[in-house]
Amino acid sequence: MSRANKPAAVTSHPDWCAPERCGYLVPPVMTHMARRHRGPMQRVGESRAGGLVVTYLISSEALGGPTVGVHVTCRAGNAWAELSLPQAAQLVEQLRGSLAQATGQQGASDE
Repeated sequence: MSRANKPAAVTSHPDWCAPERCGYLVPPVMTHMARRHRGPMQRVGESRAGGLVVTYLISSEALGGPTVGVHVTCRAGNAWAELSLPQAAQLVEQLRGSLAQATGQQGASDE
């Protein structure tokens, strides 16, 4: 008796998918994680200093469009979130506003 093997499903990778990190090509980081496309990681900060923020794009065919993964590490602990593209855009605008406010405050205090 022979077992019929199902043909492997063909996965198409988005342009932003990083083959060395893609969950479809390498096992997921943890066993409970679904297979997902993962983009290159963008890092801000130093892990030994005040904190580190890592962002990258992720998506799964089952979940629809891509989301932005955000991991934050600091002395108080670690946190992570998966943001939809509109949520990520809102965060970017809030950060821009904070930078503009800080730049404006610094310029006013220098005068």
